[in-house]
Amino acid sequence: LGIHDLSKTELDRKSKLPRVNMPLELGIFLGARKFGDRKQRAKRCIIFDRERYRYQAFISDIAGQDIHSHDGNVKKLISELSSWLRREFKSANVPGGSKIAREYDQFCKVIPAVCRTKNLAADELTYFDYLNLALEWISSNLLVKT
Repeated sequence: LGIHDLSKTELDRKSKLPRVNMPLELGIFLGARKFGDRKQRAKRCIIFDRERYRYQAFISDIAGQDIHSHDGNVKKLISELSSWLRREFKSANVPGGSKIAREYDQFCKVIPAVCRTKNLAADELTYFDYLNLALEWISSNLLVKT
């Protein structure tokens, strides 16, 4: 499964160049799905942007894809994503968007305190820092211990 958000393609303040990592990663994903082996052709993805048709101004070649708009609203993105996951997995085990959004809000509130205990600067966290913090938080707050 792939989750792609094209909303962060604006110009970088320093370089005045656009951020194109996500469109590139999406292109690689779609290329693998179209031209790859059987396993690669089974790939499924959801694509987000701030506005439904905004992508046409900077990446029109993905026309025909179902672009979901989140209007810059994290809770809307989470709701759309959780609905899509339930459809893809044909499962009711994926919580609703409002529950996931509440848990996300709780996680965001603890990040500054956790950063202080780990001697990290919140504004310097890398993707892997966030991933590790999230995994720690999930294991101590959300997983049911049996």
